[in-house]
Amino acid sequence: NAFSTLASGINSSATSISVASGHGSRFPSISSSADYFYLTLDSGSVAEIVKVTARSGDSMTIARGQDGTTAQSFSTNDSVQLKLTKAVLDDIKTEMTDMSTAMAIALG
Repeated sequence: NAFSTLASGINSSATSISVASGHGSRFPSISSSADYFYLTLDSGSVAEIVKVTARSGDSMTIARGQDGTTAQSFSTNDSVQLKLTKAVLDDIKTEMTDMSTAMAIALG
């Protein structure tokens, strides 16, 4: 349940965000190109789920409009939260199905 606020506003085409100074360490580290996590950006009136594909300090590279949401503009101090989302549960389900299939094949 990591949380912070946007250090500066973004428009709907931005592909990176920065959180409040020193808050980046509250969020997961990304050590490979296969790693990622989802964040919810929330202005109080609109929300968007983004996929974070890289994090360096307080800056994060994002893919916009995930999990059925649409890219929106957000302002300085809008909420940034690491929440359980449908996309996370779908990814877990896919991983479990893939592992189950691989085990079934291996066990013959």
